[in-house]
Amino acid sequence: MTKKKSRQALSAISTATRSEATEAVYFARKCGLTPEEALRIIREAREASGYKVPDGGKRKR
Repeated sequence: MTKKKSRQALSAISTATRSEATEAVYFARKCGLTPEEALRIIREAREASGYKVPDGGKRKR
């Protein structure tokens, strides 16, 4: 029987928000990338598109 590989701490993923990390892990599995690579690609795409990250404040009604 083979040994399980130990998982390394994901430094880039740990500094991401929960939604960013979830999206990066999903994208990484779907495309065969590492989570760090997926997070980098997602962040680059957001910068290029001019996407503004919400400030997390209350919604205006």
